[in-house]
Parts: sequence; structure tokens; C-alpha cells
Amino acid sequence: MSLLLHDVLSPELLSRRGDAVAVVQGERSVTFRALDEASSRLAALLHAKAGALPTPLVGVTSAVTIESVIGILGVLKAGLAYVPLDIRSPPDRLARIVRDAKLEVLLLDALAFPEAPALAAVESVKDVISLEPSAPAGPRALAWREALDRPPLAAPVKVLIDDLAYVLYTSGSTGEPKGVMLTHRNARTFVDWMEKEFQVTSEDRLMSRSPLNFDLSVFDVFNALKAGATLIVHDGRQAKHEDGPARHRAYVDTLRKHRATILYTTPSTFMTLLDKGGLDATCALRLMLYAGEPFRPPLLKQLMLALPKTKVANIYGPTETNIVTCYWLPGPPEGTQPIPIGVEVDDTDIIVVDDAGRRCGVGEVGELWVRGGTVCVGYFGKDELTAQRLVKSPFHPFPAWYWRTGDYGFRREDGVLVYHGRLDNMVKTRGYRVELGDVESAIAQLPEVSIGAVVPLPHERHGSVLVALVVPREGKTVSVEALKAHLTRTLPEYMVPVAIEVRGELPSTSTGKVDRQRLIAELKAARQL
Repeated sequence: MSLLLHDVLSPELLSRRGDAVAVVQGERSVTFRALDEASSRLAALLHAKAGALPTPLVGVTSAVTIESVIGILGVLKAGLAYVPLDIRSPPDRLARIVRDAKLEVLLLDALAFPEAPALAAVESVKDVISLEPSAPAGPRALAWREALDRPPLAAPVKVLIDDLAYVLYTSGSTGEPKGVMLTHRNARTFVDWMEKEFQVTSEDRLMSRSPLNFDLSVFDVFNALKAGATLIVHDGRQAKHEDGPARHRAYVDTLRKHRATILYTTPSTFMTLLDKGGLDATCALRLMLYAGEPFRPPLLKQLMLALPKTKVANIYGPTETNIVTCYWLPGPPEGTQPIPIGVEVDDTDIIVVDDAGRRCGVGEVGELWVRGGTVCVGYFGKDELTAQRLVKSPFHPFPAWYWRTGDYGFRREDGVLVYHGRLDNMVKTRGYRVELGDVESAIAQLPEVSIGAVVPLPHERHGSVLVALVVPREGKTVSVEALKAHLTRTLPEYMVPVAIEVRGELPSTSTGKVDRQRLIAELKAARQL
């Protein structure tokens, strides 16, 4: 059995589901057979243009669309790896990534990314292929129809399972882009486990939510293909100027219209869809999977009560490791204790290590170290940074390599892991070290709150002070005075934010998480810090 990522479109699948709909996007759709043929035609072009590149990477600047799914399959069949470029990032940042990855070939969707010409002008770029069917050819851009107007590649180019499948650029807390290199083995270990654990079948309809630059999209696209299920794409490219609630309602309408059965996204996105989009029990969801950030128990309880027949799972793993743990919610959570992240997935081992390099016992908090089939091979072009994170185990009599996640947690007596925050999410204020998530958990206890975020601002005397930003639930109001009183009763004095702002919406990253860096920048500008 092949473990290559693009081989999820197997001959057996094509014979069984070839004429079934693989992807639905608005009024358009494509079958598995048409998807296979179109991606093989694109692969022939890409192999001719990029097959001999010293860096076999192809950039993809697009939302999830029928064409971008064809695009990434074509890249993989050509023996190359794809580099998704975040369409919500500034062109300057994307240009830095293009230069860092030495990209010579780009697949560009000008409708999703109007600044595409500026990106195409980066000096390393030699060829551009349009992913927008109606876009004409340009000076260096090949139109989509022309790109597919050639004989298909007879067979995918031979690669090994340890060759790269994709590179995901992430900035983390530093703001400096770094490319996480994931192999076919990494991807298929993740995809195959997800299919087994969540019993994805051809009867399922997976709702696409995550952009290609977020690793959650690998589940959306490749698990749908592998199972012969249908991927439902909500094309939001034309709705950029709609207000927030209208965009969210349109997305939920698409989810409801196509009777999506699985939605995998972040807690912040789920709460936004619940409060602004009208997500409720009239939707056909059998599974809600969340990852990317902790789900505050009071908010998760609201979501689960609104969709009582939908099963919920918390799945954990940084971009560098894919998903490495899973925890099924037995029911709506009570109280404020953090939701466990669960136990390891197949072919994965996690140990908890303290700051002195000692392996932690039950209940002791330490850094989570991960090894196994899903763990990346490092950061592209950043060997020193890779060496800091990919470390040889001092606990094994044979060579074993662990990825230091930078996440902290502990293991319960029953073997279940509990997340305890990130080192870079802890700040020093008034002489105390504070985990921002603890303050956010206290804010989430207020039933009128939909989303809450706490960020640090520099302070000459205290080092940092905390500012809270909250979004009320639809139809509710949040009293700053009542929230401040609640936090004063709940938290030590040094953890109580010095200021609280109520907003209609919080900025989000393209991956659906609260954009804390943008919030900090806005608050600094407003206070002239």
C-alpha cells in the first residue's frame, strides 16, 4: 500500500467513486475522476517546468477552491512539494517567504489575492499559473485553461515517503516566518489515523474551513478524498466587504444547505459561528473537531448544549508535529478545569520533561516532547533553529529524536495528558509570572461572553500589564464593571486586567485564532506606546 499523500486518489477509489462528486463549490462541482485527470494534466506541466529545480517547491496562493485542490494534487503528482501562501498576509511578508523558499513557480488566484502581480514580480519567480478559471494569460502568467490543455502525466513521478509533501510557514511568537517541512510519511500518518479514529466514510460531507496554510486543511482535503467523501467549499472570496455577521451567516447557510457532517476548526471560530452565524441543532453535523487553541469550558458547554446530538473531540498538536493527541468529550463540561488533550495517536510517543531535563512524574508540569511518524523533519533552511527543537533523547539506549513543542502540560494518573499553556504565553507582571489562559478562563465564566482575549502591554514599572478584550454573545451585553468585579473575586489582584474593552468582533488570523499580535499593535498605537 502506498503511503504517498496524493495516492489517496487510488485506483480502487476511482473505480468505486470515480463519478461521484468530490468537491462542491457554490453551483460548481467536480467528480473524483475529473479531479484525478485535471491534476495529472497540471502535473505534466509542473514536471516540465519545475521537475529539475534544486528546490522542488511550488507556491500556492489561494483559498480552498476546486482549482487549488487540483493544484496541490498536481504539485504532488509531479514529485514536488507545495508551499501554501496565506492570502490574508501582507504582500511584503509573502514576498519574504517566496524568497526564503526560493520559489520559482507559483499557482496564483488573483480573485483570492488581488496583490498577486506584486508577488509574481519577486525576483526568484519565473513562472506563474493562474488558479482563477476566468483570468486571462499575462506576461508571465499562464491561464488556467492553457495549463490543463496538455496530455496528462502517465504516472506520478516517483518519490519516497520521506520526501517533502508540503512546507507550512508559521511565525509563532517571533513574527519571523519559518517553514515547517512535512513529509509524505508525516501527512499520511496523520490522515490515516484521522480516518480510522473519526470513521470518515463516503457518506460524509466535510465542510472546508481552514485555509491551505493551516494544517487543519490537510484533514479537510485529503481525508475527504481518501474516504471518497464530499468536500464542501464555501467560496467567501466575493464576500470580502460584507460585515462580520453576514459572512458568518452565509458560511453556516452553506454548511446547512449541503448537510455537512464534519467540521474541524478552532474554538474561536466555533464560538463566532454559534453567536454570529446561527450555528445550531438544525445543522447535520455528526462531528465537531477542534484544535489550535484551548476551548474554555464554559464556552464549550454553550456550543455543546446548542448542538446536543453532535459529538465533540479535542485534538492537539503544533504545526511541527501534526495531530498527536485526541480527547473525546463525554458530555458538556462542568466547572472551569481545562479540557484534557487526551492520549497519543498511533505511532506517537509523548514524554513530559521539566526545565532541568528530568522526566516528570504523574501530575508534574513540564514541556511536552513528541516523537513519531507525524513529526516534521525541521524548519526549511534553518538548521540551527531545527537543532534547538529536534533533540536526541537522553532517556533511550538507542537513537531517538524528540520534538520540543514549547507547550507545557502534565500526565494524569490514568495516562491522559492535560495542556498547561505555552512558555511564550506566560508574562511577568508586577513581579509574578502569569499564564494568560488562566485569565481568559476566568473571563469565559461570565455567561454573556462569547470570546475573550487577554494581551500584555509594556509598562515601565510593572514590566507588563494586562488588557482584556471581550465580545458579547449575540443579543447580550457585557458590563465592564460587572466583569471587573467578577475577575476581582476570582483571581489574585496581580492577574486582574488593568483595562477591559468590549468589542463587536476580535481580529482573527487566517487560521481562525484570535490575532493577538494585531491586538497588541492596535492597543499600543491607541496608547502611543
